[in-house]
Amino acid sequence: MNNLETINRKRQAIEISSPANTKRKKHEEQIISDITKERTFTELFSLNEIRKRTFSHWPLKTPARSQMIESGFFGCNVGDRVICIYCHLICQQWIGTDDPRETHRLLSPNCCFVKSNLLSSNLVSPVILNETSNVLPNVKLVPIQERNQRYSEIPTRHTSFSTWPKDQSLPAIDDLAKAGFFYSGTNATVTCFYCNGSLRNWGVKDNPTIEHARWFPHCLYIKQFCGDELYNKIQQSKRVTQHVEQQKKNSTHSETNSSQTQIPDDVLLSKLVAARLDLPVAQRLMDKFRMSIIKRCYEDQLRLKLDDFSTDSDLYLACLILQKQIEIIDGKRDNIIIPSKKLQEIIEKIKLERETCVPSNELIKSYDTELTDEKQLACMPCGHVATCVPCGHSLRSCPICRRDIQSFVRVYVSLN
Repeated sequence: MNNLETINRKRQAIEISSPANTKRKKHEEQIISDITKERTFTELFSLNEIRKRTFSHWPLKTPARSQMIESGFFGCNVGDRVICIYCHLICQQWIGTDDPRETHRLLSPNCCFVKSNLLSSNLVSPVILNETSNVLPNVKLVPIQERNQRYSEIPTRHTSFSTWPKDQSLPAIDDLAKAGFFYSGTNATVTCFYCNGSLRNWGVKDNPTIEHARWFPHCLYIKQFCGDELYNKIQQSKRVTQHVEQQKKNSTHSETNSSQTQIPDDVLLSKLVAARLDLPVAQRLMDKFRMSIIKRCYEDQLRLKLDDFSTDSDLYLACLILQKQIEIIDGKRDNIIIPSKKLQEIIEKIKLERETCVPSNELIKSYDTELTDEKQLACMPCGHVATCVPCGHSLRSCPICRRDIQSFVRVYVSLN
């Protein structure tokens, strides 16, 4: 019996065990529900292994297979379509500049996987994306998720350097603070308020902004602070190295696939599927899924991957993923998110908000915000352009409309 079935059986046993007192049962269920909401979500290791196997034939180089796995998605065996089984977000038609994690975080911020894995301090750094494309190059969405919120304001970071070594050749404190660093108090080690990355062994000629972007390229604050041109120059050598490594992996993968035996015709495929539908695991799953779903999963597995499911749980997840697609899409293509298109819709909303809303200069001035700098931040979801990059992350509500800020968008504004 697979792990997921075992969990479901245990849950059913718990529900049946106390039928005597209905009121007490409802009270207990409410308590369990409240505790579950507060409890940290932890995914089974075996489930993540299944996730990896759903991407065994991922068709794209960027976003890479590893990025999709780290972002919590499962492959759907339909082109580049992916799904999150927790929040039911379905995305397709990815382009090279899309960031799966940012997409998952921004479009489904309440997803339990997002909250527990994509916002945690031990998040594994993603692969550098190819940002040479001219598709929306001047817009970056940055969620509010500082690791060290106490140091989100520049003056607070500046104050932390009160014991900064004076007898060493070190970068200027102003440069370090603007680059997002605060002093940890140990030797010459500084830490970023946003990504929690630390650097030491500084030289007087070291540029804190460049070093921050070089060593922690996935820090969204420094990425936004640098701007596209500088950031891309810093990352260029890394992208070249990663491209070479990816080509080697693709070459190995291609050689492996070419050595596999192909299923010659549909007649043989039908026979193989029919034999598997008689297996005990398939019979058990018919209590949960229609036979057409189980049959389709076996067909896709044998046709695309030329092998049986590694475990019963793999088959269960394949059926669950297919069923969720049928339920959520429901014949409507609009229910499938195209990340780049969705981002464009957000940008259009920002433009509309800026055209219809007149900023209050007095209110903006009270926050020491700058509207004259060509590099600015728009507060999301309201869309008001109300702050510069260094100051923006100290705000929790929009200075103009007071609406809570969920993320920032960096935009270039022409004042002509």
